[in-house]
Amino acid sequence: MSSSSNSRADIIVDLKGLLDAGDRSPELQQGVEVERQTLAVSVTEVETLKARQEELTGLRQEVTQQLKAATGRAKEAGMRYRSIVKAKIGPHNERLAQFKIAPVRPRPRKQKIVEKVVLVVKSPDGETSATEPDASVSPSIKPVV
Repeated sequence: MSSSSNSRADIIVDLKGLLDAGDRSPELQQGVEVERQTLAVSVTEVETLKARQEELTGLRQEVTQQLKAATGRAKEAGMRYRSIVKAKIGPHNERLAQFKIAPVRPRPRKQKIVEKVVLVVKSPDGETSATEPDASVSPSIKPVV
């Protein structure tokens, strides 16, 4: 067997060739019959398992498709069930949380946030005065822009 071919198909082809070579050599058959039978059983087992693996691959793909479809149907049924439960016990009932449904709750009123801006002006004589921007200020205290 060549050491460079490691694929399963190459190994099977190589082993079948080995069996054929043994069949063409009648002088060796009696001395290696036990080993030949073991090899033939092993090759047959590998071929059977490979065929089963290919069959199961197809079945796995089919089952995956069925599983996706069933999951979609289950999600749809869950949405319907939650809708019916919400309609039966009311949209404000806190028991909805048991069904992983958020009940309608009163929202807190938003309070207006008023920020006061204080303008600090230093007069030429060193005095500091604080005023709000909208307050009426004498022209001498207003900042120069």
